[in-house]
Amino acid sequence: MTKKKKNDRGYSNLQVILASFCFSACMVFWTTYNSYVPLILDSKLRDLGAIVLPVTLISTLTGFIMTIDNIFGLIFQPLYGRRSDNMRSKWGKRMPYLLVGVPSCAVLFALIPQAAKVPGLAGILLMMGCIIVFNFIMSTWRAPCVSIMPDMVPIKYQGDANAIVNITSSVFTIIIGAVPALLSKAGLKQQIDGGDYSSIFLASSIVCMILIGIVLLTVHFNDNRNEPKKEISREDDRKLLAIDSLGLDPDVKRSMIIMMMALFCISGGNDGFGTYYTLFATKVLGIASTSASLIKTIGTIAAAPIAIFAGVCGRRFGRRRTVMIGLMISIIAYSMMAIMTGFGLSDYRYLLIAFYGLMQFGNGLTTFNTLPIMLAIGGEERFGAFTGYYYFGTFSAAVVCPTVIGWLVGTFGGEKAAVVFAAAISLVGLALMTRVRHGEAPVSQDALEKAQEMAD
Repeated sequence: MTKKKKNDRGYSNLQVILASFCFSACMVFWTTYNSYVPLILDSKLRDLGAIVLPVTLISTLTGFIMTIDNIFGLIFQPLYGRRSDNMRSKWGKRMPYLLVGVPSCAVLFALIPQAAKVPGLAGILLMMGCIIVFNFIMSTWRAPCVSIMPDMVPIKYQGDANAIVNITSSVFTIIIGAVPALLSKAGLKQQIDGGDYSSIFLASSIVCMILIGIVLLTVHFNDNRNEPKKEISREDDRKLLAIDSLGLDPDVKRSMIIMMMALFCISGGNDGFGTYYTLFATKVLGIASTSASLIKTIGTIAAAPIAIFAGVCGRRFGRRRTVMIGLMISIIAYSMMAIMTGFGLSDYRYLLIAFYGLMQFGNGLTTFNTLPIMLAIGGEERFGAFTGYYYFGTFSAAVVCPTVIGWLVGTFGGEKAAVVFAAAISLVGLALMTRVRHGEAPVSQDALEKAQEMAD
């Protein structure tokens, strides 16, 4: 394979775009998974033959199962990201994980809705087997996948290259979000509306296989089989992440702890509602699953350009104030979604588009400023440790909150509880943000890019 022409920055834009197909495959899987697996789980757990589960248990189990990817992410992504640093092959450090992981995930992914068709308890057990193994394998190649771009691009330009990756993956997220509507027009509408999503999962698997095939055929990876492996000390990591060893002033440490609590609440609202969004749209608002998925995809992609605006607001008005404004906007959006059914409309799609878009705008102002706040609290000499604390706060919420929401949905009888929970925990996050006294210090772009690279 011939090496592609590089620009004066030392990398090829075309190669970065093509390599972005790896992350696009990851996003295709998760877009379909998060939209339709909750629907399948809810339906399957209600139809176990002679076994009748309480409604509260059904919703709680649905929430917990949807956190498996985050649990595995906390445990296995750092492990396999570190292992990929020492991988030696003719395809470089990262691709061997994808060459095994993506085809395996594609097969398991297509089997999830098929397993759900098996009657009774056997069906849910087969489905859970597919889900658990799928999530485990995904956690083995996501970190290597994200690391492909930093391997190709000098750190000085990784911000620009990361924009290319996000734009490319956004295009494929839009495409896969439109697939259910296209399949419906192709004659599968009755099947999909009836709860059989096999065609959507199969289409997603095929798209991912095509994307990885294109990467393998077009992207140049350095043969590193002759490079020596690096020795990695885990003792330094343990010392780095020990709060008492960071040498922080008491008031700075207090801001750090409050900020981590706020991150838990902010992420808990986002991830908790995200898990139950499709169930809320279909069961509470009566919107078809294909339309609900498309609205979510469009809203998510439309939020991408907010990053630039959020950064400008953070610099001009202060990061903490921008986060608080974003939380206020999100709380308003959640609250309006919670009372939408009181409007007495026959079609709630357009209201959902408006309020979901408003929520994504508020989330954009919030999430794009929280990492800089966390890094500024610790100072650039500690940004590695504080990046770890940042993701500990957000991932912990992604593990805990969907399960809590599931219990609330079952206990109080309706998916509307997911929206109410998101509004309430965001309000707690807003109150906590008023107690954060640090985080406005300047953080260099290089430090932010390096932190993001380490986090990924």
